Order: sequence, then C-alpha cells, then structure tokens
Amino acid sequence: MKKTYFIIAYDISEKNRLQRLQRLISNQFLQPQYSVYYGRMTTKRMDNFIIAMQRVIHPNDDDLPIYKVEPLEKSFAIGKRDDDIILFSDIGEITL
Repeated sequence: MKKTYFIIAYDISEKNRLQRLQRLISNQFLQPQYSVYYGRMTTKRMDNFIIAMQRVIHPNDDDLPIYKVEPLEKSFAIGKRDDDIILFSDIGEITL
C-alpha cells in the first residue's frame, strides 16, 4: 500500500488532553516544531489514527488540522532552525 505524507498541528486548550495527544502523535510522527508533527502512513491507517485523535480532543475547544503534503525532500527551510531537531541540511535536504 502507498503511504502518504502528513503534517499534523494542534492547539489544545486543556493540559491533560494536550499531554495525551502529544503521546499519541509522537509514537507515530516526528516533531519538527512545537505542536507540529510530520510523518507518513497509509490512508486507511491514517483514518484509524484520526479516530483515535478524535477520542482525545474536544471538538469545540481544540484545533487539530491535518494536511496531506509532499515528502520533505521536496521542501526547504529558511530562517532560524532549532539545533535540537534536524530535518534539513544546510541546503534544505532531508537528513533523516
């Protein structure tokens, strides 16, 4: 099965839900920036993962956008980068 790349970002209003969601997502995705995760999985698996995330969040208080994206090899970063998280080389190529 073909895997699709995704970016998940979140804005969770309550600390316990935030921690539960962070644990859930960080088991499957890389965290290139605070509250932003990147990874890939099949669409079917992502559908199940979305259901699991929906069980954690509160739909009226929390924000959880999910984006289908191109692989990071086709991306680049400009500006200040965090040395603790290395996803790009100096010329913008992925270094994972």
